[in-house]
Amino acid sequence: MGAQELEGSGKSGKAIFSPADYVEVSTPLSDRIGVNAYGFYLSNVQAGIGLFEVPVKASQHISFTSSYLYIKVPAAGLSLLTGEPESTPYEEHQFRQAATFSATWNHFTFSVRNMYVRRFTPTGDVNRYRNKIYVARQLSLGSYRCSPFIFDEVYHDFAPGGWLRRNWIVGGVDMPVNRYLTFQASYIRQDDEYLRSVNFLGAGLIVRTGKVFGRD
Repeated sequence: MGAQELEGSGKSGKAIFSPADYVEVSTPLSDRIGVNAYGFYLSNVQAGIGLFEVPVKASQHISFTSSYLYIKVPAAGLSLLTGEPESTPYEEHQFRQAATFSATWNHFTFSVRNMYVRRFTPTGDVNRYRNKIYVARQLSLGSYRCSPFIFDEVYHDFAPGGWLRRNWIVGGVDMPVNRYLTFQASYIRQDDEYLRSVNFLGAGLIVRTGKVFGRD
């Protein structure tokens, strides 16, 4: 879910709404290494986002992920977010490193992710820190199983401004269709130091392929 990556330097105003549609393709290369590719489109903001990840499982509870993200927002979408007239589109590249600790207990899944981001923005390079706390629980509805989840993620940019650059609160549910296909519905609330708050309604399709090397 890349709706969180919208950037700008405007002032806050009345919260806006935007659908957030996305597709994820997840391919395990081996028992420990995978490749994930994402595409996002935020229709009211007219923003497109691409994300590529390589997660590596270091142990049962710890994983490391290297990733690259690209975002482009047209001038009209940026104006909607900042509440000010904008004449040029916004583009940003990010290189990211994350470490995640996860555990399961009594059908609950808990994880904490800490991420370092190097942002390449139109106004210069910025270092960012992100912290995400995630909780999910598997539910059985007869023979069908789904997984509601919630998480909170805070952002800090090492640049002038307040410590809390952005906060992201998310609630959703993973609804498997079959072994390889999962539908994900979510609500995302984004509050930002500079941009207008956004209520995103997410609809995602997660595709999991078979393992490339070794038995699936």
